[in-house]
Amino acid sequence: MKYPYSSSHSYPKVREMPPVTATALKNHTADILDQVNTQGSVAITRHNKPRAVLIPIELYEQLMGEEPTWLADLREECQDMLEDMQDPKQKEGAERAFNATPEELGKAAVAAALRE
Repeated sequence: MKYPYSSSHSYPKVREMPPVTATALKNHTADILDQVNTQGSVAITRHNKPRAVLIPIELYEQLMGEEPTWLADLREECQDMLEDMQDPKQKEGAERAFNATPEELGKAAVAAALRE
């Protein structure tokens, strides 16, 4: 696969994180920071709904690190495709395709299949 769709890292989903109420965070900040550093991320809840996530600094730095090369390659490829689509011939072809009747689209599909 040219572009991976998942990371090699496994990050917990919010529903899998231990919940910490906003009130507990306010009243026991130091203890909760210690918990995050030793046990991992926690979901900050308010009225029993997750509102934020508190993560260890190492995980934050990892998540905010350099862009993977495959993502930079994909970004460049998409930019090239976008530039190609701005070509007058491409625009004209797209316009014809959007305005084609079902019969015209069918004929074009058969012709393309026969060329392969």
